[in-house]
Amino acid sequence: MDHHPPHSMPSKPLPVSLPDSEFAAFDMLNFGSVAAPSGPARFGFQVDVTPSALLSQVVFALVRDASDSDSPHRAGFGVRVDLERGEIWDIVNGSGLIGWLEEPLGAQAGERRQPILFSLEIERIGSALLPKLQVGGEEWLYPAVRSTEHMDFLAVGGCKGSALSGVSAESALANASVWSEAASR
Repeated sequence: MDHHPPHSMPSKPLPVSLPDSEFAAFDMLNFGSVAAPSGPARFGFQVDVTPSALLSQVVFALVRDASDSDSPHRAGFGVRVDLERGEIWDIVNGSGLIGWLEEPLGAQAGERRQPILFSLEIERIGSALLPKLQVGGEEWLYPAVRSTEHMDFLAVGGCKGSALSGVSAESALANASVWSEAASR
């Protein structure tokens, strides 16, 4: 697992309710915030997800608070991972299906309950925010976002189980880290 210095982390993840329909069906937690650096740098968010037979989907995102922007759309980076089908969907920028897991995690839930790292690492180069998504040992490039302004991101994660499963984000998501570091020259 990658280790980076924590940035703005609450002592305990806090429940959060985001009004966006993409997040409404999920039990959501706020893991802290991070500001997009103004110069070349990297920042990100990572969390361990423990698969179970009851856990069907996970959302994982670095999103700008919609109230901090003149735009009606939430800016940022966020995915919904369907653990049973192995599909990875962009839920913030409208890109649709962005990838598949080589082996769906739902199939592994009964076999092992080892945590799986979900990670978003964003590199700022000029006005471009270039993200890389990692789920377990697999990586995908995520659609870039252009930003010439200061942006603060909330690190949020959530989960949804099968009907009446009672699965909670607090039980499925652990060891979160929100981080930022200057680019090395």
